[in-house]
Amino acid sequence: MTKIRIPYYAALGIAVLMLGATNPAHAQLGATGRTANPSQGDVLHQAQGGLINYRETTDTHGIVVRQYVDSSGDVYAVSWHGPAMPDVQSLLGAYFETFRKGADASVGDVGLHATRVAQGDLIVENRVRLREFSGRAWLASELPPGVNAADIQ
Repeated sequence: MTKIRIPYYAALGIAVLMLGATNPAHAQLGATGRTANPSQGDVLHQAQGGLINYRETTDTHGIVVRQYVDSSGDVYAVSWHGPAMPDVQSLLGAYFETFRKGADASVGDVGLHATRVAQGDLIVENRVRLREFSGRAWLASELPPGVNAADIQ
């Protein structure tokens, strides 16, 4: 897949270039993003001593989305939680069709309130419990050295 550089909060597998503007996926999510200007509060969160970097945003429905980025700015994973499902198509971008086909084939495989799709490099897990939706998606081959699936929260 060709890496495309677009501004702030890109879909899975797309590079993030912090320019202070929002892309269509970010706008579709209705997120309250911030610009890339450090003086305006844009935050790149770090965990495990800087091994894991992610950006977090909350949309107008209270859905929190994290986008995990590697050192070159590529989004290798996303996670979400909140009172409703986010626009998964926007989060997964070009990988959405792969997810949809895998989800259709795996209906009932994990359980009534959870799904897990593993199609090639793409892994997506989604859970629903008492009106609390959560999930995560990642590209297995794109996880940075020292990062594993358990680190995506």
